[in-house]
Amino acid sequence: MCFSAAGSFGMSGVLAVVGTTSLARSAGRPQHMFAAVPFIFAAQQAAEGVVWLTMDGGADATLHHAAVNAFLGIALVAWPIWLPISLRRIEKDSLRRRALTGLCWLGGAVSATALFLLLRWQPTATVTGHSIRYDYAGSTNAVQSFINLAAYVTASVGPFFVSTARMTRTIGLTFAASLVIVYTVQRDVLVSVWCFFAAVLSGLILLAVADVQPQAASSQVA
Repeated sequence: MCFSAAGSFGMSGVLAVVGTTSLARSAGRPQHMFAAVPFIFAAQQAAEGVVWLTMDGGADATLHHAAVNAFLGIALVAWPIWLPISLRRIEKDSLRRRALTGLCWLGGAVSATALFLLLRWQPTATVTGHSIRYDYAGSTNAVQSFINLAAYVTASVGPFFVSTARMTRTIGLTFAASLVIVYTVQRDVLVSVWCFFAAVLSGLILLAVADVQPQAASSQVA
């Protein structure tokens, strides 16, 4: 999956359907931001589909650079801030909400740093094997790459272990395992190959969102 333009666009379509279903089944407005996660995955994969189609550059060079920036913008800028905020919105425990607030601030710092680096140094994309390798500021320095990854994981994965929402720990463990597996097996193309796990995570989010609705309905009856 996601090893070609067709794979990326196909995955984008599947994730858009999952996102539509997830939003339709969400229990209320506070949950909408979390339920919309599959939609963002869909946009991310659509952007990579365009990267594949314009890889040769030429007349499509401007579109290619825009697609690379869109893909990395979602992957590196959107996720670290979107995930902690979306989970904070549905958190009911006051202490957990304060912890999630701290992770929101961390995510904001990670996102702001990533945005600055992407705007300051033009990222590039090259085909490596059957995947796309993205090079951007800090990605070629081993120490800097590890520090960036640690901050990214803390901001993006940490909220799932703080939240008391249903299935968040299962989603968090899957998220963390996917990053470790891809980082170990195909470190150079981590950002691209990880799309396979986006489908799994989106499915789990749909299950979590759908599972809340019966709970909310039963509480209203009671």
